[in-house]
Amino acid sequence: MNRRDLLLQAMGVTQWQLVKPQVLKGDAQIRLDQAIKLVVICEEEQQKSRLFQDLLFALSLQSNEFYWVNHEQFQRIRFKHTPFFLVVEDKEQAVKIEKKCANQPQLKVESWAELLKPESKRKLWKGLDNVFQKQTQISIKK
Repeated sequence: MNRRDLLLQAMGVTQWQLVKPQVLKGDAQIRLDQAIKLVVICEEEQQKSRLFQDLLFALSLQSNEFYWVNHEQFQRIRFKHTPFFLVVEDKEQAVKIEKKCANQPQLKVESWAELLKPESKRKLWKGLDNVFQKQTQISIKK
């Protein structure tokens, strides 16, 4: 540590280091890597749930092949390839998302609780099979 750092530490001044300085320059976009095959748009933290782990296993996806974002982060996503979108949002948010990625394969679900129902799980698995084979768009409804 240099003298300045020691003086600041003695005065109790916390020093910060910017992790993403490009954001201050106006570059707040999230660029998806080409390896990303699945983008999950959801407010809930369900990455560790059994259902999501089963989904990753069934699709043979590694941790670097999916990306989890909330609705606000989704607005800043930019991509040049065709990932699959799993949208776990209410109808209003899902419509906004659908407009942004209308030409992208996607599956819409209102909540993770909805996915715990047997008929919804069945639709999910059938839908994923269709999407990853035919690249179509489906929706699970109550």
